[in-house]
Amino acid sequence: MGKFYFDEDADLAHLSGKTVAVLGYGNQGRSQALNLKDSGVNVVVGNIEDEYADIAREDGWDLNTIEDAAAQADIKLMLTSDDSHPEVWNNWVSKTMRPGHVLSFAHGFNIHYNELDPGPDVDVIMVAPRMLGEGVRATYLEGRGFPSLICVHQDASGNAQEVCLAISKGIGSTRMGVLESSFEEEVLIDLFEEHQPGLYALRCMYQALVEAGCSPEAVMLDLYASGESVKFAEYGRDLGAFERMKRASQTAQFGHLVWSKKYFDEEKTMEGMREMLANIKDGSFIKALKEERNKNLRQVDEVWKDNNEHELVKREHALYQLLGRRGKDTPAPGDE
Repeated sequence: MGKFYFDEDADLAHLSGKTVAVLGYGNQGRSQALNLKDSGVNVVVGNIEDEYADIAREDGWDLNTIEDAAAQADIKLMLTSDDSHPEVWNNWVSKTMRPGHVLSFAHGFNIHYNELDPGPDVDVIMVAPRMLGEGVRATYLEGRGFPSLICVHQDASGNAQEVCLAISKGIGSTRMGVLESSFEEEVLIDLFEEHQPGLYALRCMYQALVEAGCSPEAVMLDLYASGESVKFAEYGRDLGAFERMKRASQTAQFGHLVWSKKYFDEEKTMEGMREMLANIKDGSFIKALKEERNKNLRQVDEVWKDNNEHELVKREHALYQLLGRRGKDTPAPGDE
């Protein structure tokens, strides 16, 4: 088993007298900034002038530019979007780095793929929450915390591990436990999970059931729109992936555990998953992603257009208006 660390293994004293800059006040930035502040850490926030800047000011922060916030800090948390990191680093953060400073990431992407070079004189660490940004804040306030993957990529000061654990404690993650990992492992797992074709499988399930004579509304409610799957996911979190099936009926257990294997080709599935992993490891995915960005996300736009024309999306919009989840005047996806 990998090595876990908990509250008793981390000491906020390693952040005493230090200033932590949260660079980016979006999904993770807001929650981590507020959690660190509530933990007694001296925090400054940097953000460009966008909607997140307005939120930061509403939360009471004396907002800085990213460069000014980074210049004030000994520890810099890179929490802007992954695709912006090279630009943020080259334009603003790199010039503020001094020997002994700490550069912290919530995702291993840009270090693993050498998209930026911090140089040899600074600590490079990762605290990667396995939790959505809103959950990072909510679980902190509830007192239960959330898990994270952590690692020290470069220890120039000899103190990087202690700082990494202190940040983990400051945001509330050591309450549940943080697992020692690496930038490569975090990237591999995260990208692999994002490559799963579950959305397209869901669309096929919808189409098969409608072709079998079921109403689209009943299908969507049963597959995902009722929220039952959220409770099932919670059982998985609390009980285990397979153990949660004991909460289901005997009919469901027989269907999920026995009968479904008739339609599941494990060998073919594993072949596809190994190919996914190989494409992440050898750089094929990052190469394709860069090409897509250079084309202004043309393929992404095309796929959005295709999905927005699908019957599921159109029917879903009408259902969600009926359920009150979308306003009556809200345009359908693709019509905005």
